[in-house]
Amino acid sequence: MTFPDLTRAFELSSRLLEAKTFHDLNVVLMNTLLDIDTIEKVSSYEILGRNYRDEQTPEPLIRKFPLSLAEDFKDEFTDIVRDISLHGESGVSFLTCDRQEYIYIYVNRGEPPEKLVLIKGVVDEYNLEVVRGLAKIYDHQIRLFDTKERDILTRLNNRQTLSSTFEQVLDFYRNNANNELNSYIALLDIDHFKTINDKFGHLYGDEVLIHFANIMRTTFRHSDFLFRYGGEEFLVIINQTDENGALAVLERFRLAVEHYEFPSGNVTVSIGCTPINTQQAVPLMIEVADEALYLSKSNGRNQTNLLEHSAKQFVDNDIEFF
Repeated sequence: MTFPDLTRAFELSSRLLEAKTFHDLNVVLMNTLLDIDTIEKVSSYEILGRNYRDEQTPEPLIRKFPLSLAEDFKDEFTDIVRDISLHGESGVSFLTCDRQEYIYIYVNRGEPPEKLVLIKGVVDEYNLEVVRGLAKIYDHQIRLFDTKERDILTRLNNRQTLSSTFEQVLDFYRNNANNELNSYIALLDIDHFKTINDKFGHLYGDEVLIHFANIMRTTFRHSDFLFRYGGEEFLVIINQTDENGALAVLERFRLAVEHYEFPSGNVTVSIGCTPINTQQAVPLMIEVADEALYLSKSNGRNQTNLLEHSAKQFVDNDIEFF
C-alpha cells in the first residue's frame, strides 16, 4: 500500500468513525460511496422484519432512509431489496438486474432491524476494496449504535435516538406541506406498575415490561417508531394517519394490553396523545401528550385522551429537553 493509499484509507475510516448516530453514519457512507465516479446511485434501507401472512412468500417490512413514513412505501428498487432480503447474503455482494450491475452491503441479517445499502454501478478492484473496507466499519458502527441506542431490556429504541427521529419526522412534513395525513405522539404508561414491583418483585416487573414491548411491536405498524421512554413509560410516534386512525390503533393497543395474560396478572395502560405540529418545539409537543396522559390517569386510568394544545402557559420556548 502506497503512502497516498494509506492516507486515503485513514481519511475514509475517520469519516465513518466520527458519526454520532445511525442517521449521521448513513449520510456519511452514502456520500462517501457517491464520491466514486462509477457509482451512479446509493440507497439505504432498514428491513424491520417480515410479514408471514403467506408462509411461502414472507413479505419484508422495508423502510427507506431518509425516512419513508408510509406503511406501503415503494420505490424503483423495492423489488430488488425484497429479493435481497429473502435470498441475499451478509457482507458485500453483487447482483445483476435488467442488465444493470449492483453492489449491496447487508448488515445484521436475521437480526432486525437489518441494514441494507444498495449501490447502483460498477467499480474497479481498487474501489471494490474501498467498498469492502467501508462495509466492515459500517457493520462495526451499526452494532455499536445498536448497543447504545436500544433499550437493553425491551430492545426498543431508547431516548438516545428520540431527538434525531423527531427531527426526521418533522423534516418529512416540512418537505411535504400538502400531505393530508399527519403523525401523532403518544405516551403509554403502565398503570400501578410500582404495585407490581412491590407485590411480585422486580423480576416480574421486568417481565411485564418485556411483554408490554412485544405487544407494542405486534400492534403498531412497522412504519411507526417505538421507544422506551423511561421506567414504565413508553412513547410511540404513529405516522401517516389522521386523528381517528391514531385513536383507533391506540384503543386496539389498550385492549390488547388489558386482555393479555401477564405473569403478574391483569395489567392496564393509560395513554396520552397529541398531533405533531411542525411549528411547535418537540418538548412542548411531548408536554401536551403528557397532559393528555395525566387526564387518562386522573379520570380512572385504562383509557386514552388526545389533546391538540396545552392548557399551560410556557414562558420560554427554548427548553432543553434531551
